[in-house]
Amino acid sequence: MTADTKTDTPESRSPDSRREWSTQAFLGFLGLISCLYATMLIYHIAKPVGTVAENASLLEQCRQICLRYGLITTGNVRKDAEAYLEAVQSKKMTEGLAAMLAESGFKPVKSAPHALLDQQAPHFALPDVRGQEHQLREAGTGRPVVVVFYLGYACSHCVAQLLALDQDLQYFRELGTDVVAISADSSEHTAEKYGEYGEFHFPVLADVDNAVSRAWGVYRPATEEQPEFMNHGTFIVDAKGCLIWAAQGREPFLDNRTLLHVIAESQGLLPETPAVAMNDTLRCHAAGD
Repeated sequence: MTADTKTDTPESRSPDSRREWSTQAFLGFLGLISCLYATMLIYHIAKPVGTVAENASLLEQCRQICLRYGLITTGNVRKDAEAYLEAVQSKKMTEGLAAMLAESGFKPVKSAPHALLDQQAPHFALPDVRGQEHQLREAGTGRPVVVVFYLGYACSHCVAQLLALDQDLQYFRELGTDVVAISADSSEHTAEKYGEYGEFHFPVLADVDNAVSRAWGVYRPATEEQPEFMNHGTFIVDAKGCLIWAAQGREPFLDNRTLLHVIAESQGLLPETPAVAMNDTLRCHAAGD
């Protein structure tokens, strides 16, 4: 190689050559993105709703639920959660709490059957993203608690429930109510997701061995006869630690208005509180005292 020979680099090329190289690089990037989206679309077409077994991976189950509402996952958990919430939540709460509780035509969703109803809720002591321990009995001393079991921050429709609770958190606080969310994600993993997508303004706790979710009846470990299984779970624990309302299923519970009505009813704050509901609560208190 002679002394006059120059290395062919983007810096040594003419302005026109550099522009051509930049254009080619940009087009190559667009081509890569197009291939990724094409792959995603082909996968969605090849595996439509209802073709995946219930014991499929968490992400596959999440994709199936989103497809049911005409949503295609983008990989951005927070944005996918917002899109899911917009598609599923029929009515956002914009009026004041007093007006909502006084609405005579509203019928809250009834509690689902659950083995723990009208009993003292199972205790837990779990760390949040900063490693600070939160205990149910501490959170529930004189205050109701909404306890949510979700499947993890990798699941957009799971995160949608946490988003909905965060948006309506002021109403729960008006009723003196705490909100906690629990998953098998480690505190470190949730902290990483917070940094990537944003955090919530209530404790999100780590139940890494699923011991608490199992005690609350939403998790079933794998056996020789059946695979591992976990439901979404939403529970209301009253100020004395009694579990008074429950919902669980393949999709998260997004009707916060119902949760607020049940909490207000347990405190005798509705215009007319049904005597049967109050008697059930009193029986629970008597059993736990």
